[in-house]
Amino acid sequence: MHEKQVAGDGQSVAPEEPPPPSPDVPVDDRFLLQALMDHIPDSIYFKDAKGRFIRINQAKADRSGLATTDDAVGKSDFDFFDHDHARKALADEMEIMRTRDPLIESEEHLIWSSGLERWVSTTKLPLQRQDGEVVGTFGISRDITKLKQTERALGAAKEAAETANRAKSEFVANMSHEIRTPMNGVIGMAELLLDTDLNSVQREYAQAVLESGEALLGLLNDVLDFSKIEAGKIELDPTPFEIRDSIGTMMKSLAARAHHKGLELAYHFDSDIPEIVVGDAGRLRQVLINLVGNAIKFTERGEVVVDVKAERVEVHATKGPIISLRFAVSDTGIGVPQDKLDTIFTEFEQADKSTTRKYGGTGLGLAIASRFVELMGGRLTVQSQLGRGTTFSFSIDLPVGKRATANKSDLNPDSIRGLRVLVVDDNATNRRILHETLQNWGLHPTTVANVQDALHQVKSQSEKGTPFNFVISDVNMPEADGFDFVESLRRDRELADTNVMLLTSAIRSGDAIRCDELNVATHLMKPVKQSELLRAILHVVRRESRESKTHELAAHAVDSATGDGLRVLLAEDSLVNQRVAMGVMQKWGHTVTIAKNGVEAVQMSGSQDFDLILMDVEMPEMDGLDATRAIRKREQNQSQHIPIIAMTAHAMMGDEQRCRDAGMDAYVAKPIRQELLLQAISSLVANSVR
Repeated sequence: MHEKQVAGDGQSVAPEEPPPPSPDVPVDDRFLLQALMDHIPDSIYFKDAKGRFIRINQAKADRSGLATTDDAVGKSDFDFFDHDHARKALADEMEIMRTRDPLIESEEHLIWSSGLERWVSTTKLPLQRQDGEVVGTFGISRDITKLKQTERALGAAKEAAETANRAKSEFVANMSHEIRTPMNGVIGMAELLLDTDLNSVQREYAQAVLESGEALLGLLNDVLDFSKIEAGKIELDPTPFEIRDSIGTMMKSLAARAHHKGLELAYHFDSDIPEIVVGDAGRLRQVLINLVGNAIKFTERGEVVVDVKAERVEVHATKGPIISLRFAVSDTGIGVPQDKLDTIFTEFEQADKSTTRKYGGTGLGLAIASRFVELMGGRLTVQSQLGRGTTFSFSIDLPVGKRATANKSDLNPDSIRGLRVLVVDDNATNRRILHETLQNWGLHPTTVANVQDALHQVKSQSEKGTPFNFVISDVNMPEADGFDFVESLRRDRELADTNVMLLTSAIRSGDAIRCDELNVATHLMKPVKQSELLRAILHVVRRESRESKTHELAAHAVDSATGDGLRVLLAEDSLVNQRVAMGVMQKWGHTVTIAKNGVEAVQMSGSQDFDLILMDVEMPEMDGLDATRAIRKREQNQSQHIPIIAMTAHAMMGDEQRCRDAGMDAYVAKPIRQELLLQAISSLVANSVR
C-alpha cells in the first residue's frame, strides 16, 4: 500500500504508479534472449555433447570470422583454433558434463585461424534439459586482453623497479664506504685536536668541526637505514643478550651529548626483569638511540629518562617463558603540539618545520624507529604536552634466555648485603633509581639532595657509632658540588677516611685528577650501568689493590685501555686514517706499527710480537678479510691468537658478520669513535687476561 504524498498547498495527492510496459516492447522470452545474443560484447555459445556448436551470438561470430551466427552450427573448436587448444577445451567440456561442476573464470589465451589474438576469462556450465539430463555445455567468454596487457606492463615496471632498487642499494653501499672514509679523518682528527692545549677560540672551532661531523654521520646513518627498510632488507637477528648492560652501554654513548647541554640522563629497570633475554639487541639499541637522541636534541633543561618495566610473563609451549617489556623514553623538552602527534612517525616529517632549521635532522629518525618496533612486534606511540615534555613508548615480547654456566660469580652481591650507604644527588629521578638498585642488592641506602644534608648525615651517623660503609655522590650539584663535599670530609679528622664514590659526567675532563688528589675510592661516568656500579662497590668494600681493580674494570672503565701499553699493529692504507688511529693509540700509551696493506700485515704479524691488530677491510694487494684468514690459518699451528679488530667504512647489513666469519674478534665501523674503539679494546684485553 503506497503512502500518500503532500502537495505544495498542503493537500494530499495519490503517488504516481509505475507506467505499464509499452505495447511496442515485446516481453517474449525469445525476443529478450535474441537481444542479449545480438548485442552483448562477450562471446556466448551453446554446444552439444560432442562439443559441436548449436548456437552462438553475434560477438562470437565476428571473432570467429563468420558471416552469420548460423555458419557455426555443426562446427567445433577444431575448426577455429589449433589442435592443442581445441583438445583441451573439449576435455574440459566432457568433465563438466560428467561431474556437472561448472568451470568458473578460467583464463585462456586464444588465437583464431584469422590471426586474431585475445585473452579471455571463460565460464562454462552443463546444459541440461527439463528432465535434468545433461545434453551439452554452454558458456561465456569475456575479453580481458587489456587487463593482461596492463598486468604485463606492471610486471615489466616491477622488474625495472627491482633492477633500479638493486642499483640503488649498490650505490648506497658504495656511498656509505666513500663518505665514511673521509669522515673518519674529520671526526678523528677533531677529537685528537680537542685533547690538545687550545685557546678558547680554537677549541670552539674544533668543537664545531666535531659536532658537524657527528651530525653528518647521523644523517648518513638515517638515510642508509631508511633505504634498507624501503628495500625490505631489514631482518631481525635474535640472540641472547644481557639487556641491562646492553642498554647501559648504549646510554653511555649518549652521555656526552646530554651532559654538554646540562641534562640528566638516566635509565631504570624493574627489579624482576631477567638478566638475559633473546632478541635483536642491535635493533633495540638503535630504536632507543633514536628516541633518546631525539629527546636530548629537543630538551634544553631537565632530564631524559629511559624506563623499562615488566608488564607480564607468559610460558610458551616451545619457547619457554616470554616476558613483555614496556620501554618508555621521557624528556622535559619542548613537547609536540597535539595536532602534530599523528604525523611525526611519517617519513621526512617534523612536528614543526621551523625545528628543521633550529635543530636539524632528516625527519627520518622516528619513522625508522617506528618501523623497527613494528618488526619486533610492537607499536611506537607518543604522549606529549607542549612545553612540558614528551614520552615515547612501546611494548615487545622477548623470550627469557639462560645464562651460561660460567657466569659472573665475581658480581655476586651477597658479600655486601646489609651495608649502609649514603646517596647524594640533587636529581630526584637519580636518587630513586639508585635507592631502588641498592635496595635490590640488599643494602640499606639513605638518600639526600644536597651537600649540606649529606655532611649532616655522615657526622650524625658517625657520632652514633653507625657510620656509613661508603658514600655515592653526584659531582654536578648546585651551590656545593661533589668535590666540595669530599673536601669537607677530608678536612674533618674523624670523617677523613670515609669511602666516597663519585658519579661524574663525560665532559669533566679534569675530574680524574681531582679524584686522585682527594683520595676518592673510584669515580664512574654517568649514566652508570648496574654491573659497573656493583663491581665498583665490591672493589671499594673489598679494598682490592689498584692492579686488581684495573683488571676487573677492564671491560667497563676508560682506564682499561690506557693502562699497560699494548703493542698494536695498524693495517691501514689511508694516510689520514693512519694518523687518526696512531694519535688515539699513542694517547692511550700504546705502541703502534703500521702496515700499509694486507700483505704487510700478514708478514709483520708473523715476524713480530703484537698484542692487538687493528685491521682495515678495504686495502690494496690484499684486503683485511683475506689478511685475517691468512693470519688465522698460520695460528692453527701455533699456540697463540692475536685479537683482531675490524675497522671498516662498510657499515651495511651483513658486513660485521663477514668480518667475524673471516676470524676477526670485534668490529668498529668508520668513522672511528674513540669510546667505541675503547670498549672493543677493553673487552678483548679483559677476555685475553681471563
